[in-house]
Amino acid sequence: MTDIDQLNEVNPELVDEIVNRIPEHTWDAVKTLLINHILDYMPSDILAELTGNRNGYEEAEVILYSYYTDPESNWLLIKDVIQLFGDESILTLLEGMQLDMVPQP
Repeated sequence: MTDIDQLNEVNPELVDEIVNRIPEHTWDAVKTLLINHILDYMPSDILAELTGNRNGYEEAEVILYSYYTDPESNWLLIKDVIQLFGDESILTLLEGMQLDMVPQP
C-alpha cells in the first residue's frame, strides 16, 4: 500500500456508523447535498473525463445521481465523500442539516 492509499483509506466502521445514524426518510436530501458538494469541488479535468465536457455539470449531476440512486449505494456515497473530503468536513455538512429535526413524511 502506498502513502497515497493510506491517506485515502476510509474506516469502514466510521462509514457504518454514519450511515446508521442518517434517518431513512432523509436520504434523498443527504444525497442531494453530498452530490452537489462533489460537483462544487470537482476539478474541470475530472469533469471532462467523466462527461467529455469541461462544463458538463448537468450531465455529471445526472451521472452521479444515477450511480448513487439505489439505497444500497448509501454506504458507498458516504465512503466516497469521506475519501474525497475527509470525515470532519462531511460530518460538519451532515450536522448542519440537523437530520434528527427533519419530520417524517
